[in-house]
Amino acid sequence: MNTTDNLIPRPSHVALLNGPAFTLAPTARIAASGAATPVARQLASLLRRGTGFDLPTVEDTRPGDISLELVETFDGGPEAYELSVTEGGVVLAASTPAGLFNGVQTLRQLFPASIEGTDPQAGTWVIPAVEIADAPRFAYRGLMLDVARNFFTVQEVKEQIDVMTQFKFNALHLHLTDDQAWRIEIHEPAKNPSGLPYAKLTEVGGQGAVEVSTAMPPRGNSGFYTQQDFKDIQAYAGTKNVLVIPEIDLPGHVNAALAAIPQLNPDGQAKPMSTTSEVGWSTLTEDLPATYEFVREVLGQLAAITVGPYLHIGGDEAHVTGHDDYVSMVQRFVRIGAETGKSVVGWNEFAAVELPQGSVIQYWHGDFEPTVRQAEQNGSRVIMSPAANTYLDQKYASDSPVGLEWVEGGPFTWSEYYNWDPAQGGLQDQQILGVEGPLWTETVRNNQQAQWLLYPRAVSLAEVAWSGQEVRNPGDFRRRLGALGERLATQGVAFQEAPDVEWSAKPEYPFPGTIAGSASKYGTIEA
Repeated sequence: MNTTDNLIPRPSHVALLNGPAFTLAPTARIAASGAATPVARQLASLLRRGTGFDLPTVEDTRPGDISLELVETFDGGPEAYELSVTEGGVVLAASTPAGLFNGVQTLRQLFPASIEGTDPQAGTWVIPAVEIADAPRFAYRGLMLDVARNFFTVQEVKEQIDVMTQFKFNALHLHLTDDQAWRIEIHEPAKNPSGLPYAKLTEVGGQGAVEVSTAMPPRGNSGFYTQQDFKDIQAYAGTKNVLVIPEIDLPGHVNAALAAIPQLNPDGQAKPMSTTSEVGWSTLTEDLPATYEFVREVLGQLAAITVGPYLHIGGDEAHVTGHDDYVSMVQRFVRIGAETGKSVVGWNEFAAVELPQGSVIQYWHGDFEPTVRQAEQNGSRVIMSPAANTYLDQKYASDSPVGLEWVEGGPFTWSEYYNWDPAQGGLQDQQILGVEGPLWTETVRNNQQAQWLLYPRAVSLAEVAWSGQEVRNPGDFRRRLGALGERLATQGVAFQEAPDVEWSAKPEYPFPGTIAGSASKYGTIEA
């Protein structure tokens, strides 16, 4: 079978060779040295699981091996790679470990889907002779997980990373705070002029969650990440070429903070915790000194434990914040964020203020003009997340058991997430940092429900973000999506069976419902 026809995302260049195919033998080895070795070990771990072969990692190369090489390749950026498969062996070359990791994801798709199983299978592991040269269209290819409305454990987040990275996603945006909950530990600082009880953020806010009658169960999970937990998530993500972007939503979506810290309220009285799914009704106060003391401490601590260059400060749906107060507060918040040394990211409402150099605007809804103006005049880069093309919480159909229905034009299946071009409204590719698909969790209660909403639509976004517009084709993608079914089912990933797709296999969980504690067969791959 010519598995090159089923690759997702579609590579930039694929050329089948006339020579014989490559067969992975029990005596094969994974050859790598230096900085290529960690990626080689991951590949060996994955292939051992499905084949039962020893596949030792070595530094020398002989015929029949899979070799990973860090060398200069074509000028496709730091995540580009070249893959050459012949009867005599496989050579994967890239200029960075990130490029090698991307190449590994392509290589695993060249093998039969049964390679993804957790129990070794008898059989012949053959892949076609091929040359592939590949590079991403956009540098940032992300998913967002709302852990505020419903908490996901460290292990659950790692499981989500395991699935998303096979499609070359390289960013995970964690929405850590909202009206319903506060999910990140903030330590009591040595200097605390106003005596703000930062420990209460997780003592009080960490117990919160959304509660809606349409979800199963109605109330979301509670919990929070210690700072060490957050470091652990980032370290794991780093082994899979994923950058973690933390978000503290300001100045709206802050009721959990107002409930935990009385001094953030003008009357000095803590607000009651809320479980409502309503938005836009809470705000910080512009003329309270405690507001800026609080924001400086929280963003400072979060920046100090964040490996990547980005710090997301929200800025969306501040409906009860007066316009002048919004501009005044957000102007100070972006400066505080920039003072941490991070590039400040915000939802597109924050394009109303003067943004520091290096800022990133995440466009999701509403007037596009301020975003384009900031990109043209201030050099701000843009993450494209237009709701009708990227919001993964939307229902597949009006009777879908989980999901939301507020975006016009729905319901939404894989095609709405595939049939669009991020370069729109006057934006050029060089002004676009990338594409992100947010998953809001008002109705989500476990990883299986999350996967069911994510897949296959996130796969559409993966190709939009990676593959050039010129190589994308909806009909061809639908066929490749169908072929992907067996791979997802073998991994134990829950996915929605889009009725217009001819699936090669159906998911183990047709709808994941309230599956409590059911472990994905996908597992984790050793770093």
